[in-house]
Amino acid sequence: MQLPTIVPKAVWRALRVVSIASALALAVMLALRPAIAMPLFWGLIVPSLPLVFMLAPGLWRNVCPLAAINQIPRRLGITRALTSRRLSQGAAFPIGIGLLICAVVARKLLFNGNGMATAGLLAAAMGAALIGGLLFKGKSGWCSSICPLLPVQRLYGQTPFIRIANTHCEPCVGCAKNCYDLNPGAAYLADQYDPNPAYRNFRSFFAGVFPGLILGYYLVPSPAEIGPVSTVMQMLVYMAASLTLFNLIELLGSKTRNLSPVLFAAAAFSLYYWFTAPLVVSTLSSLSGMAIAPEVVATLRGLTIIASLTWIARSLHVERLFLRRELRKGVRDGSRLAPIVIETMRLHRGPNDAARKAPVAAPPENEAAAAAPADASPQPAELCIDPTGMKTPIRKGQTLLEALEDCGAPINAGCRSGVCGADPIAVVAGGERLAPIGSDERATLARLGCADGTRLACMARIRNAGPIRIDLKREATPAARETRKPEVVPFDASIRRVVIVGNGVAGLTAADHVRRRHPDCEIHLIGRENHNAYNRMAIAKLISMPTGVQGLHLLPEQWYAEHRVTAWLNTHVSGVDTQRRELTLATRETLGYDRLILCSGSSAWVPPLDGYGIEGSFVLRDADDAMAIRDYMQRFHGTCAVVLGAGLLGLEAAQALAQLGAQVQVLSNSGQILDRQIDTPASALLEAHLATQGIHVMTGADAARLEPGSEGRVARLVLKDGRQLPADVVVVCTGVRANVDIAQSAGLALGRGIVVDAQMRTSAPHVYAAGDVAEFEGHSIPLWAVAAEQGEIAAVNALGGKRVYRGHVPVTALKVSGIDVRSAGSVHAARPGEFELTQSEPAQGIYRKLVVAEGRLVGAVLVGSPDEADEVIPAVREHAPVSTMTALLERGDWQQHSVALAA
Repeated sequence: MQLPTIVPKAVWRALRVVSIASALALAVMLALRPAIAMPLFWGLIVPSLPLVFMLAPGLWRNVCPLAAINQIPRRLGITRALTSRRLSQGAAFPIGIGLLICAVVARKLLFNGNGMATAGLLAAAMGAALIGGLLFKGKSGWCSSICPLLPVQRLYGQTPFIRIANTHCEPCVGCAKNCYDLNPGAAYLADQYDPNPAYRNFRSFFAGVFPGLILGYYLVPSPAEIGPVSTVMQMLVYMAASLTLFNLIELLGSKTRNLSPVLFAAAAFSLYYWFTAPLVVSTLSSLSGMAIAPEVVATLRGLTIIASLTWIARSLHVERLFLRRELRKGVRDGSRLAPIVIETMRLHRGPNDAARKAPVAAPPENEAAAAAPADASPQPAELCIDPTGMKTPIRKGQTLLEALEDCGAPINAGCRSGVCGADPIAVVAGGERLAPIGSDERATLARLGCADGTRLACMARIRNAGPIRIDLKREATPAARETRKPEVVPFDASIRRVVIVGNGVAGLTAADHVRRRHPDCEIHLIGRENHNAYNRMAIAKLISMPTGVQGLHLLPEQWYAEHRVTAWLNTHVSGVDTQRRELTLATRETLGYDRLILCSGSSAWVPPLDGYGIEGSFVLRDADDAMAIRDYMQRFHGTCAVVLGAGLLGLEAAQALAQLGAQVQVLSNSGQILDRQIDTPASALLEAHLATQGIHVMTGADAARLEPGSEGRVARLVLKDGRQLPADVVVVCTGVRANVDIAQSAGLALGRGIVVDAQMRTSAPHVYAAGDVAEFEGHSIPLWAVAAEQGEIAAVNALGGKRVYRGHVPVTALKVSGIDVRSAGSVHAARPGEFELTQSEPAQGIYRKLVVAEGRLVGAVLVGSPDEADEVIPAVREHAPVSTMTALLERGDWQQHSVALAA
């Protein structure tokens, strides 16, 4: 799919029609005219396949009749598109090996002399491919899973002489791991170096056993001479001897993972054509009626050996390039290398190897020493982590959060934008090597009351190489928080009680800033949930995390007592009397106030969906929702999930469900995912990345109803176009609606939320609103940073201040592992005078866009560019002149005219 299609797709479609028709005709001829069809099939067609697999495997992948039949249900839209993680993650390949061995043995026992049986074999294979296409998505029902020819394709197609683009799978649906059609040059090596030994070892097993299978077929006497049982047993002995020799060579020491498989594959190729060459020449002579000189056989054998030697050299060279590319990728992106890759590079280093001086990106601690280069600097670029004592390599451009996650240190990630405060750490030494603190991070650290020297790990990006030491616990000690100097500001002593409804970030920020400015008043913080304020942006993690809310709390338990904040948990407000300045609680208690700040947030919105509410259907809005989904998946062994909504929360929920082992489909009723946050090219990159994690996105899909199974739990989701999706669990993430019930009881002015002015004042005196529930200038913005800012402004003004809210530039950071997606401001150039500067490198997973208006930055979309995002996002928020980005544009060479335009 990374290759251009030279031949028009219509031609490929026509060739596939011819291929299917030819296969059907051949099956009929095998049954009715075996004297002609058997030599054609066994003497020409089958012997040509290994050569095609070696020279141009993409040709066979495009025109194979079994593949074409397998894809018919997908083209007609009648496939059930099921997924099987067990098949895709390892079981399929050994099944294919078993089917191939059985087919070769059965050929010697039966098929060589029975045209009808051979016709049945061909028809059965075509039927199995069709059934696989009806049941499973993509090529996971046959071509890329259990096809008996796939092991041979993968073995010889790893270094194709001619690369031909896949024209079957558009778009990619992520049906196979390390798909050949997606990346022909690296698929087999990615298998060989997969972290899971149960997945990768079958590739080596097949390479080891294949020469023995060929020798057994040609050297063991026929069943007519020694009997079928003896024939089978002797063939098994040949395979066992071949595998034993393979393992012996491996034990004697193979520096690279693919050396022995390549040598044995080349041996099998040469042996096959050594024995087959006479049959091919004889068949051609028989069918053409022309005599062919005996020297042709020797020529074919010689050419085969030359091709094998050339293929060995190519394959070993490509493996070296693969390892170097993986190392560069790890160093550049901070991605973690599989242990098998680290060990191979350690054994394979040579004097000119690029890996000799390159640090390995965040290997596990017990492997770091083995993989470390011999000429390491006396001042290594490493992160020392107290109090665990762990150490991990770091690189320029990496954040401390990324380094901590790579080595498995105990750290909780949140928004990754410096506003939630989920990951504070104390920088003990080396702080000068980090990027300076930005405004968001500074405000969050102030809210947390952290000591000097504290950083948010997600924002502490490494700018200069060298050692850094941090402490994961020091910032949380009471002594550290006491070092913060209290603010000295005037306050209205007549205000004796401030009541805040809502224990989210807006309410918590409001409580914090009320206490900073008023040391004497009562502060009552009322929350519906039975948890103290926690990092709501990380709730999707609770689906896959076993720790529950523990670790997600924004402030320690003692903070409330230290700041004399009375927390009312699991408490509902049933009404507000603004004349008497009094709240009525659902417990029938009343609570008076001098100032009231409403931060009641929002609730999940569920679109009209018949059947919603049956067991197995959920929304995801708070921690209890996430933990209920986790509990349900475990109790009923859920294996397939559907997420309605392709926004930030929907995608994060999808990844969490995938991490639980479910096959996940995400439904978007628009033409792309994250349609409010990113543009179409960025969406395509993100969708392709999600497909590699087993998350399939369906765009333009509208849900109609949920249908239960025999036990009353949800079993399937039916779309408005009639398609049915299997679902053990359905999670709705389609948006939010402001919680305005309390405001209605108070008679406040409402739109979609509580209408506020620039000082966060509502239509009633002494009542303020902030966060998701507040509507300013016709807009409610459900973003964490907005809620925190509005909570602070509401607190300041409730005590007599005059702080003004000036709006907010929306900033988005997607919290999905393996890809960095961020945006700010305008996604498109939509107004007169606006234009876009773009750069796209889809093969590297990189996309960048700036939106410019009147010489200033008003928007950006960045995928796979965390370093640039750290520069661009603050510039967009400040509407900085585009000239400030000149250096960035020059580094990336965004457009030839961009630098001149910036000047």
